[in-house]
Amino acid sequence: MIRELEFQVLSQRHCGEIYRYALGLLGNQTDAEDATQEALLRLWNHLPRLVLFNIRAWLFQTTRNYCLDQIRRRSHAASPNSAGPELDEILEEWPDDLAVDPSFAADSSLQLEQARQALLKLPETLRSVFVLYEVNGLRYREIASTLGMPVNTVKVNLLRARQKLSKLIHKEESWTRNCKI
Repeated sequence: MIRELEFQVLSQRHCGEIYRYALGLLGNQTDAEDATQEALLRLWNHLPRLVLFNIRAWLFQTTRNYCLDQIRRRSHAASPNSAGPELDEILEEWPDDLAVDPSFAADSSLQLEQARQALLKLPETLRSVFVLYEVNGLRYREIASTLGMPVNTVKVNLLRARQKLSKLIHKEESWTRNCKI
């Protein structure tokens, strides 16, 4: 009875952020749902042995490990471009107040697609740090604990992720601008 209640509270508290993290890593809604379900199943199985103090880091690490396994399977089973990314959900959570005019909506849609594609091009470590910090709002120490790396490495990886995303997006924008001329 206590285990069920404890699991219910923990799963309700962390389900959304586990899903967002999995979606950021996998880029696919269905795969992210599977990863969330698998992480919660593993939580249920390991709950009696877990220390509740660090449960969030454990859940993110478990989710990351499952996602990495899925990415490896996907890369062995299909071509690298076959991952049907649906990362829009992460970026669309915030409403775009400027999208009143259709041209603003088109620009917003293009920028969203560019950001989604750029995020998927990042190496897994940079993408993990970026998604944990920017999407899930984890602190440096929490990310370090989750990914098993020093806090300074987390800071460096976050900076590198931001720089690479910026370069990728600006490169895409300049290419798009040149095509319109």
